[in-house]
Amino acid sequence: MKTNFVPRVNQLDSIQLDNEIGNILKEQIYNVIRNLPPGLLSRFQPEINLLASSALWNFSIRQSFATFGQQMLSITYEKDQLTPEKLKAHYFLTVALAYLKELAQFRLTGYMALQRTITTLENCLTCLNFLNFFRFLRTGRKPSLVDYVLRLDHRSIDGAKRRTIGYSYMTRELIWAGFMELLGFTIPIVNYHALKRRLRNLLRLEVRPQEVQRIVLGVESKCVYCNERVTLPHHMGCGHVFCYYCLKGNLLADSGFQCNVCDFKSGVFERVVAG
Repeated sequence: MKTNFVPRVNQLDSIQLDNEIGNILKEQIYNVIRNLPPGLLSRFQPEINLLASSALWNFSIRQSFATFGQQMLSITYEKDQLTPEKLKAHYFLTVALAYLKELAQFRLTGYMALQRTITTLENCLTCLNFLNFFRFLRTGRKPSLVDYVLRLDHRSIDGAKRRTIGYSYMTRELIWAGFMELLGFTIPIVNYHALKRRLRNLLRLEVRPQEVQRIVLGVESKCVYCNERVTLPHHMGCGHVFCYYCLKGNLLADSGFQCNVCDFKSGVFERVVAG
C-alpha cells in the first residue's frame, strides 16, 4: 500500500544518507587506488567521481525509482512521474552537472571568466536551495531543488507510520556529557604532583636515608627530572641536579616535593656553581 504522506524528517534524512553513501563509495575507491604510483590516476579524478556517481544513480534511481537513502527509509518516487525524459534530466542535474563543474575547476583553471561564472552560478543555486528549504518546511513536499524543478514527490511504501524514537542512546549521551563536565570541573583543582608523591611514598617498601651528597656538575650533566641536558642547574640540597624550570615548577606545584631519585626533601632552592 502506498500513501502520499512522508514525514519531513524522513525526506531530509534520505538526502543525508545519500550524501554519506556517496562519500563512503568514493573513499573506498581512493583507498584502492592510493597504492598505485603517485600521479597515475590523479588527473582522472573527475572521471572517477563521475563513474562512482553514475553507478549509484543507475542502481538506485534508474532501476528502483528511489535513491539508496530513500530505500533505507521506505521512500520512493512514483514510476509515472519518472518518465524517460525526467530520468535523463535527473541524471544531468544530479550527476552530469556536478561532473562538468568539477571538470572546469580541475582542468580549466586558467579561464578566469569561466571560474567567475561558476562561482556566480553556485551562489545562485545556494540561494535557491535556501528558499526551497523554507518552502519544503511549509509544504512538506519536494525537499531538494531537483525534485522541485522536475516536480517529483516522495511516496511512502509502508504507509504513514509514526516514526519510533529510542531514548537509550540519548540517555547514554546525557550521562557521558555530565561525566565529562564533572571531570572538567574537578581535574583543574586536583594537585597531581602532590598526589603522585603521596602515592609513591605510600607504596614504597623501604625508606631511603636522606643524606646530603656532594654535587657533581659536568659538561654532560643531565637533569634528573627531564633527563635532558641541564639548563640553569639548580639543586634542592641533595647531590642531584635539576633544570631551573623543572625544580621551580615542581616546588610551586607541590610544596612537599621530593627528589625523584633519592626522595630527599628540603626547602633549599639554590643554583649549582661549578667548582
